[in-house]
Amino acid sequence: MTRLAWFLSFWTGFTSLSEEILWVRIVSFAADGTPQAFALVLTAFLGGIALGALSGKRLSEKGKATPGTAAWLLLIAGFQLMLLPAFIAAAHETPAATFWFLLLILFGSAVKGMLFPIVHHLGSPHGDTVGRSVSRTYFCNILGATTGPLFTGLFLLDRFSSGTNLQILGILCLIGAMLPLAHLVRTAKIRAALSPFFVGVLGLASFPYLQSSGSMLIHELATAGEGTIRVLIENRHGIVHSVAGLGRDDIVYGGNVYDGNTNIDLANNSNLIDRAYLLYGLHPEPRRVLVIGLSSGAWTRVVTAMPSVEKIDVVEINPGYIEMIRAYPQLSPLLDDPRIEIHIDDGRRWLRRSHEKFDLIVMNTTFHWRANITNLLSVEMMERVRESLAPKGIFAFNTTSSDDAFYTAAQAFPFAYRFRNFVYAAKHDFRDQVPSIKERLRKMRLDGQAVLTDNPATEQSLDSLAAVELIEPRKIVDRSRRPLVTITDQNMITEFRFGRWSGDASK
Repeated sequence: MTRLAWFLSFWTGFTSLSEEILWVRIVSFAADGTPQAFALVLTAFLGGIALGALSGKRLSEKGKATPGTAAWLLLIAGFQLMLLPAFIAAAHETPAATFWFLLLILFGSAVKGMLFPIVHHLGSPHGDTVGRSVSRTYFCNILGATTGPLFTGLFLLDRFSSGTNLQILGILCLIGAMLPLAHLVRTAKIRAALSPFFVGVLGLASFPYLQSSGSMLIHELATAGEGTIRVLIENRHGIVHSVAGLGRDDIVYGGNVYDGNTNIDLANNSNLIDRAYLLYGLHPEPRRVLVIGLSSGAWTRVVTAMPSVEKIDVVEINPGYIEMIRAYPQLSPLLDDPRIEIHIDDGRRWLRRSHEKFDLIVMNTTFHWRANITNLLSVEMMERVRESLAPKGIFAFNTTSSDDAFYTAAQAFPFAYRFRNFVYAAKHDFRDQVPSIKERLRKMRLDGQAVLTDNPATEQSLDSLAAVELIEPRKIVDRSRRPLVTITDQNMITEFRFGRWSGDASK
């Protein structure tokens, strides 16, 4: 009985924390990566454990802390996990999706939470060894709670979709129920084991019929609008997908949030790619370039057209983007460009380790209200970037219209200006380079061909860039409805205080 308790304790921790990992991913994906998603999942998860532990305590007090009860709870948990993808997809279509998600999390964690006091009751004989047995049972739970997220996060998520992984955990729960049933058989309680045994077999047999709901879960949650999902890649680093049918170019999403466009045509400019072309108008001869965030690869492709560029380091945290780029012929040549070296790493960590000096550092970041974006927008990051710039280097990044992000750049750099929602910053004033931008852009080549074609639309785009107005920080400060704040690693203001859910009028 003691060893059975150890196994059940380990199995409970393994499946519970693995399920939490998957719930964080799914809710974060459905909530567009807002930082509050994790807090909501954790609240519901811990609330379910507390309610489940209370119920398990009462079952133990009534003498129902038996191997049969443990088996039934694991069977319920298994069925719940196998049906969960279908429940999530249905709940997502309702106005109260968040409420239903929290309820599903609460129920799942409560069922497994009920097991915890029961396994302690089973594994703790009366006498002087109670303290030791409780410690060992608790240790097994901690061991399971540690190995579960590691196995799920590092192995399963690289091989199966989030929905399928939920169902795999369901199968593990059904298999786990067999051990207490085997204990009942060994103790001559065969009749008590028959019903749960057949229920478990039924659950395992139903997996092929439920598998489609698991494999299609992320497709159901993914943003597509009136378009169709062309590419969807899910791995342990995250989820990326592209949508076709909404215009001339496909839209790329990272974590279910707009992350770029496949266009590189200046005249088209559907993704405001003129912000990338402006780089060559501000720096006459960039040779060493760092791109933090590959995404669709459109910006990197434009940088490769600058004739003076000799080396481009691209830092991307999710290798799924590389796989996506291969599906687009206008972008995929960058993957074979000998000047480009792609590093799968965190941009800030990579920059901290690097001792190179760059003429251009480009960071087309995601929205300022998303989780962990402070790592790229804080003044500490800006100072790190400043130290990595060559004497005439320029740093360009996307504020996604956050005035605080622009204000922060102005605190780190003596010269910072904004065009559209992009900030261009440096240790020197580079505005005198703009008038010669037309001549410079006409020299850009891709695969030996001129990037810019001779047509009225292109000429109009060039004229617009030549007459571009670079906005100074003072104008942004004067028009703001509140005092602007410097973003730091500690205050994380764009994620929480002035985040998406704050209703901050000044963005």
